[in-house]
Amino acid sequence: MTENLASEMTVKNRPGRPTLYPIEHPIWAEICKQISTGKSITSTLKQPGMPSYQCAMLMIRNNAEFRAMYERATESRADRLAEEIIELSDAEMPAHLEGPMASAWVQQKRMQVDARKWVASKLYAKRYGDRIDVAVTDTRISVMDALKEAKQRVLKDENNVVDVESKAVDS
Repeated sequence: MTENLASEMTVKNRPGRPTLYPIEHPIWAEICKQISTGKSITSTLKQPGMPSYQCAMLMIRNNAEFRAMYERATESRADRLAEEIIELSDAEMPAHLEGPMASAWVQQKRMQVDARKWVASKLYAKRYGDRIDVAVTDTRISVMDALKEAKQRVLKDENNVVDVESKAVDS
């Protein structure tokens, strides 16, 4: 009886539903693969057979291994979005568009570029974010340090003292 009780105590009983997708499940690698090709996590998880958004967020929050995979995937996604910006910018306007339709096409491309720039700057701020220089140069003078330096110069120059007499100058 005590033997069974000891073995029961060493096994962790976890309340709630069992995990459908443990970290070893290939679904997590597939999620990261799709994110790295440019898809959002929301659109990836809407596909059939994928875990819920809440399940994925819990995995990101609680599992360091998956969090690292997810961060690498989002950095790759930011790189992909940056490449798409170039593709969108280089796209030639269709020849049949004129007047307001041409203007609408240009506005659509501008909106697509701006959205990708913003998302890339948030996903990978080190590479695509705005760089703001907040370096501060302190140019204040320390009176105490200046006095110490002057005292050291006086002590150093005591051996080289020149005796000078003062004379009155006739005007």
